[in-house]
Amino acid sequence: MGRSVLSWVCVCTLLLPLIGCGDETTATGGTGGVGGVGGSGGDAGTGGKPLELSVTVTEAMGFSGPRPPFEGVELCETDTTNCDTTDANGVATIPVLPNQEISYTVSIAGFAPYLIGDVTDETFRATFWPMFNDMLWEEFSDALMTPYPWTAGSIFLQVHPNMEGVTFDLVDETAKRYYNAEGGGWSLDLTSTTSNGQGGFVEVPPGEYQVEFGGTATNCTPEIAWAGDAANRIRVQVRAGYFGYGSMRCDEP
Repeated sequence: MGRSVLSWVCVCTLLLPLIGCGDETTATGGTGGVGGVGGSGGDAGTGGKPLELSVTVTEAMGFSGPRPPFEGVELCETDTTNCDTTDANGVATIPVLPNQEISYTVSIAGFAPYLIGDVTDETFRATFWPMFNDMLWEEFSDALMTPYPWTAGSIFLQVHPNMEGVTFDLVDETAKRYYNAEGGGWSLDLTSTTSNGQGGFVEVPPGEYQVEFGGTATNCTPEIAWAGDAANRIRVQVRAGYFGYGSMRCDEP
């Protein structure tokens, strides 16, 4: 979901609609940018019955090459026993209630885990998550002069469609901010997104934070995230050792 002087691998983001309770049609999602983990796909139904949260997980073997399905990765609604593990196709599914703010984790030993917030409304979609092992995350973190494993947490942000000139700001909090450089590599020197539309924060204490998308980002709505308290803001959870993820869909300038 670039980083370091090594290229941050291009991760395609295929999003399919969750199985709702209406007569939804299947839709194929778009492609994320360099290192992206979120995109946009078809809508899901939000009737009174439970929905299915479905994730597809692959193992990132390096900075390029194939992304084989990753079996045995645990998907859990956060801090509950509502869990499933990915099958031979890298797919795991759990039931969730409609029209709720939910949170879930994607994790397996030896790989950096994700912590994701979403809303089970008409925008709810299945997601795709690449897992990068601890050795790769340590290389990424070295470029940001931050130790790995993380004693605090981190946030990875993405704007869709991918665009240049977007800024990310923590509301009422400070942390080390980075943006993904053109063609790969995490950079502390950039002041806004490049064409891949990605960046984030490291060394963030655990908690819940609001992030404001600014610069060239206008008329933004939460994509994979909880809504913030003002326009162009989302709420993102941070947990020690986890990669908190949030994305927005904005109008292009």
